[in-house]
Amino acid sequence: MTLALPDAFLDQATRAPDADAVVHGDRVWTYRELELRAGRIARTLAARGAGPGTLVAVRLAPGPELVAALLAVVLTGAGYVPLADDDPQYRDRHILGDCAAELLLTERPSDDGRTLTLDEALAPASPFDTAPVRAGDPAYVIYTSGSSGRPKGVLVEHGALGAYLAQARARYDGLAGRTVLHSSVSFDMAVTSLWGPLVSGGALHVLDLKAIASGEQPPPAATERPTFLKVTPSHLPLLSLLPDSCLPTRQLVIGGEALTGSALGHWRAAHPDVTVVNEYGPTEATVGCCAYVVRPGDAVDPGAVPIGQAFAGTRLYVLDAEGKPVNAGDTGELHIAGRQLARGYLGRAELTDERFVPDPFAADGSRMYRTGDLVRERPDGNLEYLGRADEQLKVSGYRIEPGEVEAVLRGHAGVRDCAVVAVGEADARRLVTYVVPGPGSPPDVAALARHAAEALPPYMVPVAFIAVPELPLTSNGKLDRAALPEPPVEDAESDDRSLAETLLCELMAQALGVPEIGADADFLASGGSSITALKLVAGARRAGIRLELTAVLRERTVRRILAAQPDAAPIIAEGAPK
Repeated sequence: MTLALPDAFLDQATRAPDADAVVHGDRVWTYRELELRAGRIARTLAARGAGPGTLVAVRLAPGPELVAALLAVVLTGAGYVPLADDDPQYRDRHILGDCAAELLLTERPSDDGRTLTLDEALAPASPFDTAPVRAGDPAYVIYTSGSSGRPKGVLVEHGALGAYLAQARARYDGLAGRTVLHSSVSFDMAVTSLWGPLVSGGALHVLDLKAIASGEQPPPAATERPTFLKVTPSHLPLLSLLPDSCLPTRQLVIGGEALTGSALGHWRAAHPDVTVVNEYGPTEATVGCCAYVVRPGDAVDPGAVPIGQAFAGTRLYVLDAEGKPVNAGDTGELHIAGRQLARGYLGRAELTDERFVPDPFAADGSRMYRTGDLVRERPDGNLEYLGRADEQLKVSGYRIEPGEVEAVLRGHAGVRDCAVVAVGEADARRLVTYVVPGPGSPPDVAALARHAAEALPPYMVPVAFIAVPELPLTSNGKLDRAALPEPPVEDAESDDRSLAETLLCELMAQALGVPEIGADADFLASGGSSITALKLVAGARRAGIRLELTAVLRERTVRRILAAQPDAAPIIAEGAPK
């Protein structure tokens, strides 16, 4: 029988109370310590109304306290709603209002009646009786991009979460060792790395991989090398910047977007003894429901890596537009059924009914989820992902509905209409917006970027804004994306530059892999990404320039980066090594 998350954790805490549970820097909490801290928080949450069927929002910085807070919510029987610590306040307010969370655990105090800091939530130490949960009780709600212009919450129940964790535990023995938690818990990819080790008797190691790659933080000791790591394909270039002490020895699990053998080639050549798993699954099917395993020594073609076959308890159908199964080798839309399906979209009954439909191939009245993903079955029985059937975009592993970004930008007074597209491949894939200006002069690009950043998380803010007189339309009046002009290539201008600007331009060009770049060229619009920004920061630090990653991604041109970090220029002027 599959154990619910609270019982599965407590079972491990009873088996090995003194084993490491959470590691963050030089801080180590055992299972006993984690259970005690979570129980203290849970007592307060339960006294304030948290329990089965309710929701508690959590916004905390990564670390043991975040793990304890999320576990505390789970122990009360409530479902947690994770908020990213870099999301704008507007998005947080929308999510909190939409989910109607009973409580909010955060670092900043408030007198709104539902906000608790961790200090306020810590009750005196005493045993806490975990609330029993049913399979249909909410375990968590994760918000994804919504086509209506506002994010939508996917409600995952304890039965579905327990089924996924049972599969992860059986498939990934690395979870019983040391697992890296590096992504935001508001991204469902983190569910594997957050709960997988804690139901497998392993240790969860909280690391900021980007800070380590850029040199802002030291790497962990070689003796703490992880056994399990989960990333998106866009993270693969980042792994090449990390020391071995951050990289897994047993399993590298990749998910979130399409994976190719060519993108995987460098990793496999450098780490031939590590098993790679291409795991597929939308948030609506609880993290992952299908996987393809690449074992050491297996040959992999440079093209698409299959997404494999269904997990136990999951049924996969490849159907045509009429809902009929297609022949093997033909393209169809993937539909998912089985015990890992989410309940649906919180408070969005119409959308839930549209995407979660009756399963005509089951006699028990169960449902299936229409993924919108196009796949085909290979001769060996494995499925291959071919792209989207709708307009949803995938950037750095995140699902993005263009409509949500467009709705925000249309709220700017200088925008009459707009269209958001994704350009580029793999880690260089980025969002570009075509803007039809309103009356008067075109809106300032920086103002549009600020406007978007006030309402959208960083991964949804376009890197370029291109003014067009009108959006091209097809004969039936829909946007003709193929007719949109190519984004212009930034020319490297010839200008009078300081020594600091000259050196940083050279470093930026090296990171981008281009011959040269100007001091006013936009880094992201020139093909940059968070990964290439890390390369720039790391290269700058080797040259004696201590750039901040956030400054590179926020300011985006050499002049603005140096203006935002004036202390970098004197270091260069004094003759820092190139």
